Amino acid sequence: MKLKKICAALFLAIAGLYFSQLPAFSQAVTATLVGTVTDSSGAVVPHAQVTITNQGTGAVSNVAANDSGNYEFTFLQPGSYTVSVVSSGFKKNERKNVDVTVNTTTRVDVSLEPGSSSQTITVTAAPALLQTDRADVTAQIDSKQVADLPVGSQRNFQALESLVPGVSRPIYDHSSFFDSQNSQSFQVNGQSELSNNLQFEGIDDNERTGLLQVYIPPSAAIRTVDVETSNYAPEFGRSAGAVTNVILKSGTNQFHGSAYEFNQISALAARSYFNNSGAFPRSVNNYYGATLGGPIIKDRTFFFADFLRYSNHQSQYQLLTVPTAAFRTGDLSSGPTVIYDPQTGNPDGTGRTPFTYQGRQNVIDPARIDPIALKLINLVPLPNVSGATFTNNYQQNTVFNTDVNSFDVKVDQKVATSDQLTGRFSWQRTNTLQAPIFGQAGGPVAGGFEGNGINTVWNTALEYTHLFSPTLFTEFRGGIDHYRNTAQQADYGTSASTDLGIPGVNVNPFTSGLVGINIGGFSGPLVGYSPSIPWIRAETNIDLVNNWTKIAGNHSLKFGFELRRVRDDLTQGQTFSPRGVFNFADGQTGLNVSGNKTSFANDFASFLLDLPNQVGRDVNVNPASWRQTLYFAFLQDTWVATQKLTLTYGLRWEYYPPANPSAKGGFSEYDPNTNTLQVAGYGAIPSNLGLQNNWKDFEPRVGLAYRASPVTVVRAGFGISHTPFQDNNYAYNPPVRQNNAFNSLSSYTPALLPGGTPATFAQGFPAPIVPTIPANGILPATLNQNYVYVNKQYKDPYVMSYNLTVEQQLGTGWVFNVAYVGNQGRQIPGNYNLNAGFVAGAGAKGQPFYNLYGTTSTIELLPKGTTSNYNSLQARLTHRYNNGLAITSALAWQKAMGYISSGGGLGGFNFYLDPHRDYSPLSFNRTVTVSNSFIYQLPFGKNKPFLADGLAGKIAGGWEVTGLVFFQTGTPMLFTASNSQLNAPNSTQVPNQVAGFKKLKGIGTHHLWFDKSAFVQPAGPVLGNMGKNVYSGPGSVSFDSSVIRSFPIHDSVAFEFRADAFNVLNHPTFNNPDTSLTDANFGAVTGTAIGGRALQLSGTLSF
Repeated sequence: MKLKKICAALFLAIAGLYFSQLPAFSQAVTATLVGTVTDSSGAVVPHAQVTITNQGTGAVSNVAANDSGNYEFTFLQPGSYTVSVVSSGFKKNERKNVDVTVNTTTRVDVSLEPGSSSQTITVTAAPALLQTDRADVTAQIDSKQVADLPVGSQRNFQALESLVPGVSRPIYDHSSFFDSQNSQSFQVNGQSELSNNLQFEGIDDNERTGLLQVYIPPSAAIRTVDVETSNYAPEFGRSAGAVTNVILKSGTNQFHGSAYEFNQISALAARSYFNNSGAFPRSVNNYYGATLGGPIIKDRTFFFADFLRYSNHQSQYQLLTVPTAAFRTGDLSSGPTVIYDPQTGNPDGTGRTPFTYQGRQNVIDPARIDPIALKLINLVPLPNVSGATFTNNYQQNTVFNTDVNSFDVKVDQKVATSDQLTGRFSWQRTNTLQAPIFGQAGGPVAGGFEGNGINTVWNTALEYTHLFSPTLFTEFRGGIDHYRNTAQQADYGTSASTDLGIPGVNVNPFTSGLVGINIGGFSGPLVGYSPSIPWIRAETNIDLVNNWTKIAGNHSLKFGFELRRVRDDLTQGQTFSPRGVFNFADGQTGLNVSGNKTSFANDFASFLLDLPNQVGRDVNVNPASWRQTLYFAFLQDTWVATQKLTLTYGLRWEYYPPANPSAKGGFSEYDPNTNTLQVAGYGAIPSNLGLQNNWKDFEPRVGLAYRASPVTVVRAGFGISHTPFQDNNYAYNPPVRQNNAFNSLSSYTPALLPGGTPATFAQGFPAPIVPTIPANGILPATLNQNYVYVNKQYKDPYVMSYNLTVEQQLGTGWVFNVAYVGNQGRQIPGNYNLNAGFVAGAGAKGQPFYNLYGTTSTIELLPKGTTSNYNSLQARLTHRYNNGLAITSALAWQKAMGYISSGGGLGGFNFYLDPHRDYSPLSFNRTVTVSNSFIYQLPFGKNKPFLADGLAGKIAGGWEVTGLVFFQTGTPMLFTASNSQLNAPNSTQVPNQVAGFKKLKGIGTHHLWFDKSAFVQPAGPVLGNMGKNVYSGPGSVSFDSSVIRSFPIHDSVAFEFRADAFNVLNHPTFNNPDTSLTDANFGAVTGTAIGGRALQLSGTLSF
């Protein structure tokens, strides 16, 4: 509380100073140029006239140096500039080709020589290598890197973000329906993807459900990608991870453009590691388009436009686990564990006897097998992998098609000398098809995301800058970011479940299709589709920004406001699917006795006997739809304290008011004290459910940059950043959506429907009940319905970040920096089940709400605040492109600790019996990551050191080699064991470790990656002794490379041919081994994270 009061007072104090001098500023889409003018003795030259000229557009700006010889230009468009300095009694000094990059402060110090101002000294400026005036941890990815490095068949710039230390290697972690724009997820400095703020030319571009970038522009259109990872200036916020900003190219006084095509076909690809016998997947991948930019009116109006068509038609190799022919008849005798008859013994699972049929143990009498279960399993094909037994015994290629069309149009208008206007419009549409591997049975490909999807995106931006005087500037920026995404499973519109004899499923088009079947130990869903589809999703983000800058002496005073309006609309099931799910586990055919072992054979026996441990269905009554308006403000001063020291300090304020539903009754809150639902907008219940307003999200920031010498800079910073709690699960309570869950009362009994009737296929689902909402908005809770309880007093999560960095220039063009970067997180949000089993061995009796209200369903607390901690040593070596060479190497030696690893949808807890075990290395933690890139133009041919003339020079000239090399240690592994004897719902059981962990580093089911004899099943209702994420899995090494040959045609016209090789060495990157003690593959690595070597050919005509 004391810190909040201090921050508020500081905010008001600085505000008073700022309003007295009319300050403000931002450079999210622009840049700053500063410097000091001195004479040859080093004395400052006050009041020198400094003029800068944009070499591309001809735009001219002037300013006078102050009494200290310092000057500053802000709100500059990125580009190359000429800097001219004139002062009486000195020769004119002119610096050409000064490269100014978005969101940077470029320093150009000028030393004047005595003489006449009619004399000019012209110098071609060397690239500014050191970050001399800012304390943030930041890096830029330029157009040369985006264009020339092998970033993959989809040409996604995000593949290069791991060239910044502390940024994990981006991955695709959502379905191709959900992420049809091909956006990648990444974590930064120990913070999940929830903490990243993704922008497109300064406009909010965050997809809030999956935490992705809404729009990925074509690589050929990108000028710069700015990545800030720690201690940002107060002007940046809504982030505790990275702030990324993509800037498109602009038109200039010269026409420039390109036409290109990249083609990748399977005939040039190698097999992946595990696909050494099946049919080779065929694919054709085309990425083609064009760019054009230039003047509409010279020196005044400019345009840039691009078009992209991306078509990826491929077959995908799948290796799955399906039941054997013998298993399907009830012959489980080849399984590793004993199958017990649930009709024998006692209700608690004790005293049971094994199945025996015609004298053979572990064989089920065919008359006991459920007929609907037989119909379902007959939809699944038989194993087809020669020599395989229980696991990885089915292989097949499936069809996957993606077709993308997109374009961008950008216009820059110089309205007057002091006014600049920029407008842009971007559009994209994606069509996706994933064919089901089991035909009408659906199947587990891509997690069951099999069917059709359409995604439409558009993003628009308008920016206006005005200079009132050389020391007072303002900027207005606004934009809209929108997408609409739909997905339907392959059997949408059919009555597949009704046709099989499962009643109460297909009641309307949204619930059409086949139920889902999940059986432990087998690929899932074994039958059916992902519970998340079908869906209709849409988000609209409206962003308005106004920033000011006032230069007063050696102070650059800055002030700004931002308003964001967020619209989120969603119709989706997600938990159990609208069609319903039957889940089968091992306990129903296990024995409740200390030391008894179960396996996938017990899970499958439960399925044959139609004894689910859980049955659930989502009932969507109303679409989930909410609105929210966010407010931000900042105050900042950048003070050039001395010629060597620059200080930046200020305060940011962020306000995230609770969201409101778009219509009455759109939200509801579960009250655990009264076992009732409170429906928003009815009676005295507020539309935002009475969630508290967090007005006090103040964020102090301070940083320094000390120029110890012309080649050495020391930087340090501290800051607080908030991340909003934006999960919309509180919109999923009835009457918006009902999660009807019917659970078993213990690990050994089947799930029960209302009234105590056992859940079976033949029983199906009871009719959904749509309640009538009373005037007071209070509804009684329904038994065995999952509910969400939102903590009305929650506080927004925040992270305290700090860094100390030393940057050193090494010779010509080389820069090395080393940094300690750390942070501490507070109130990091997670999901916490209030109705978990908190008593080992007690089953439902250990669940608080079963004892209170008789329910075994989940009562989810959102959010449960937790802590996190991150410490790292980060280093980066760069050589900016010069003389044909560019190199970037990034290293992070790090440790990320916390309770919650996931950002999307938040993350849950594992150990309700011992919550402190959940504090562990986060699931994405990699102790060491090393990322390298290089661009090398061979030194042969015209204007090169060797073979500059003649035929040999023409043959050897124009070649360029580029590459990406990544090394990273493995991610943590969570070991699990059967929880049937633990009998504590929702609490993860872990093995007892009885010997040291020994890596065998074998690959495949016959050569284990670790010695599994060190792990045993705990006996009885006791939590195993293993911790969480104690050991890490296999590391990875990858090498991608490009060979490029440029052919000059005429003047600036050239044709470029290139060949890209992804995974050049065809080196497999393995997934973590199976860590489930009950699985047949326990200890085995059975999959790879990336495919085999792929080759891509392309051609580009540019001018």
